[in-house]
Amino acid sequence: MKLSQLIKICGELLNLDIPSSAFSLPQTPSDSRVERLLAGFAQVYEEIYRDYASALCKTVVTSANGKADLSPYKLCRVVSLVDGEGRNVPFRYGEQCLYVKQDGSFNMCYARLPDDVDWNDEVTMPSPRITARILAYGVAREYHTTLGDWQEAKQWDERFKNAIQATCGKSSSMRMPARGWL
Repeated sequence: MKLSQLIKICGELLNLDIPSSAFSLPQTPSDSRVERLLAGFAQVYEEIYRDYASALCKTVVTSANGKADLSPYKLCRVVSLVDGEGRNVPFRYGEQCLYVKQDGSFNMCYARLPDDVDWNDEVTMPSPRITARILAYGVAREYHTTLGDWQEAKQWDERFKNAIQATCGKSSSMRMPARGWL
């Protein structure tokens, strides 16, 4: 789904009466309501990637002088760092880098942040189960928060969190069975 279509859904959900011609423009319309919705989208989009459904990527990083450069990656967090033999490599975070005790090449699995999205770009979610409706609930929460309407924001927050939990939360079938006597 394109960002413009998502913002249109948010506008309809909030009954903002934004003219439909605004969504067929090649660039972002200059409307304060649309700008608030876009700001809310940016917040919620990153929140979903950070807190609920990470997009995992794997790559090889090389360290020199105990430092591995991470500037080419949209890194949220490192999930694992292993050497060529599969052993975990201890690390600590630095400014756009990882500090490691040894130099060499390492396999890094990391959770990435979302790509930047323009008005007519596709919005890609880290999980196909996270729908535009769920994202719209979060954007509605942010919209009302910026207006200072805390009661409405709280209601949209509850809808967003319930929907995202139902989508990304663990089901009971994933729990370990209780211990029993043999």
